[in-house]
Amino acid sequence: MRVKRIKIRKTFDAIADRYILANHILSFGQDICWRKKMCEKVSEHLKTNNLVLDIATGTGENFKYCPSKFKTKIGLDPARNMLLKARERFLDVTFVEGMAEELPFKNNLADLILVSFGVRNFENRQKAFREFNRVLKKDGIVAILEFFPMENGTLLNKAAAFYIYKILPYFGGLITGNFDAYKYLSISIQNFVSPEIMKMELEQNNLKVVEKEKIFPDVYIFVAKKE
Repeated sequence: MRVKRIKIRKTFDAIADRYILANHILSFGQDICWRKKMCEKVSEHLKTNNLVLDIATGTGENFKYCPSKFKTKIGLDPARNMLLKARERFLDVTFVEGMAEELPFKNNLADLILVSFGVRNFENRQKAFREFNRVLKKDGIVAILEFFPMENGTLLNKAAAFYIYKILPYFGGLITGNFDAYKYLSISIQNFVSPEIMKMELEQNNLKVVEKEKIFPDVYIFVAKKE
């Protein structure tokens, strides 16, 4: 597991300068729509707004689109170069270096936990979800936006799979100058669990899934509540 942690940190540190630009170009701007959609769903379930915690925050992109009314906003990521960029972009957010499996926060602290495109990079999802449960207040919300392996069947699915597994790594490499990083990101999608398995894992850790929606052939939004 330690090897994966180091590899992921190096991967994202290497592409920090052009990460958001690459996301916008490679998704044809859809990543913005997806984040906004997640934030809309959050607002339907959120009861209190004292503290929001963005896990695997990267350069802090979620803070552009998700509720700004929180008294305290914290972003956490293991990649230092990503956090340097995040601190330049969002002066009103506290950014902390750390892992989802070992959250450096007190129990029953957060009203909302966000994760966009980060769960598949966790070393240990079950441990991370236990930490989410520990840190969330009762009735607190977890919102997850994530890529999943492409389902077989329709022409659209096949086209999207070809793009993500074959084309995206090449163009991602051209934009960022790091072909290996985008090969890893493509493989991490291909090898990830199904949405059904992730739902089961969340609920095994007392995070009841109240919404699960496919918004693209391989992109889902999950909203779960601490019971």
